[in-house]
Amino acid sequence: MRWTSWTLSAVMTLVGCGSEPAVGGSGSNDRGTDESGETSDPETGDELGTGDGTSGSEATEGPDTEDTTEPPEPFCGDGNLDPGEQCDDGNDNDFDGCRSDCTLVELLDPPPLEWTYVEVPGTRCMDGSPAGFGVSHNPESTNVMIYLEGGGACFSDSCDFTAFNIPFIPPGDGIFSRSNSANPVKDWTMIYVPYCTGDIHAGDGEKQLGGQLRQFRGYSNISTYLEQWVPSFPADRVLLTGISAGGFGAALNGMQVADAYGEQVELTIIDDSGPPLSNDVIPPCLQTLFRETWNLDATVLADCPNCDPNDFATSLIEHVLANYPDIRFGLFSNTADQIIRTYMGFGWGNGQHDNCGGIPLAVPALTYGEDLFGIRALHESQASSFYVLGIGHTALRLGYELTYADGTSLPEWIGEVLDGQITHVGP
Repeated sequence: MRWTSWTLSAVMTLVGCGSEPAVGGSGSNDRGTDESGETSDPETGDELGTGDGTSGSEATEGPDTEDTTEPPEPFCGDGNLDPGEQCDDGNDNDFDGCRSDCTLVELLDPPPLEWTYVEVPGTRCMDGSPAGFGVSHNPESTNVMIYLEGGGACFSDSCDFTAFNIPFIPPGDGIFSRSNSANPVKDWTMIYVPYCTGDIHAGDGEKQLGGQLRQFRGYSNISTYLEQWVPSFPADRVLLTGISAGGFGAALNGMQVADAYGEQVELTIIDDSGPPLSNDVIPPCLQTLFRETWNLDATVLADCPNCDPNDFATSLIEHVLANYPDIRFGLFSNTADQIIRTYMGFGWGNGQHDNCGGIPLAVPALTYGEDLFGIRALHESQASSFYVLGIGHTALRLGYELTYADGTSLPEWIGEVLDGQITHVGP
C-alpha cells in the first residue's frame, strides 16, 4: 500500500496516546475497523492495517527468518588457500606451477648454459629406478627444444633394450651444438630426455618379460616432466624432436605437449627416423603387441578414440594434423632405413606379413620406401619431409651438418620448418 503524509497523520490521530476506540455499529468503529480487525482510512477506504499497527499482509507473513545455510566446506580448487594446501588457483591446470591437487611445482633455476641433470621423483625407468632429464637453460631465450633420445625397444621376452645415456652425459654434438652458426636452435634452452623406458617414450604400464617386471613409463614420465618444464621455462616456441625411438616418441607425445603449453605457444615436431608407418609395414599383430605391452590404450590412444588400433600410427598422425592444425610437423628418414625395417620385421616372421610367430625378417626395402612416399603424398600440404636414399638411420646427432639433399642441408630444412614453411626435400 502507498503511504502518504496525510494517512500517517490520520493514523497517529486515530490511535493517539492512551485513547480508547469508540464502538460503532454493524461491526465497525470510527476508524473503519471491520470484523477482521483491519482498519481503513475513513475517507479513502485504503487499508491501514490491523489494530496492532501491521498491515493484513504483514500480519499473515510472520516474523523475519534468518538464513541458516552453512557456508561450503573448503576444498581444493575453490581458489582459496586453505589449511593443508600449498596453493589453490581455482583451476585444474597441472602446468601453471600449481597442480590440480593444490601442491606446488618445484620450479627449476639451473645455472645458465650449463648442463644440469634433474632426477624427478615419481618417474621410473624400465628397471624401476627414478628417471630424469638434462637441461641447458638459456635465460635470454623464450624458445625451448625438447629432445627425446633413441635406442631399442622391449616388447617380448627377448627384450632388446639398453638404457641410453644413463647415467647422464651432456650432449654437445649435432643439434645440441651451440657453436654451429648454421644450427637454428643453437641459442635455445635445450632439454634432453635420456631413453630408459624401452617403450618409444609412449607407455604407462608394467609387464613381466624375460623373467623381470618391466616398467614402461615413457609417456607418463613426460607428463610429469611437463609439470616442471612449462612454468620453469616459459616459451613462445617449442621444438619437440628426437631420433629413432625418440623420433617415434616425439610424434606420439605431440598432443600432450601441445595441450600442456597451450595454444599461445608455437609447437614444431621434427621426427627423425620414427615415421608414422602404416600397417603395411607395421603389421597388425605387431601393433597389438606394442599396444598391450606398453599399455598404449591408456596413453596416446586414449587421446585418439577414433584411431584404428590395428593401424594406430597412421590414424594418429591424421588425428593430430586434423585437430591440432597449428602444429608444424617435419619427418626425416632414409628411404630404406635398415634399423627400423629390422625392428618391424618382428611382424614379418619367416618373411610373411602379419606373422609374429616366425623368425623375424626385415621389412622389404621396397615396401618401406613405398610407405614413406605414401606418407608424404597423403600429408604434403600439412607436413614437411626430408628423405635421403639409402639404409642409414638418424641424422640429428652424427652427420647433422653434413646431411644434404637437393642442395639443402638438414639444419637449413629444420629452420624452414620452424618458420612455418611446408618443404619437401629429397627423392
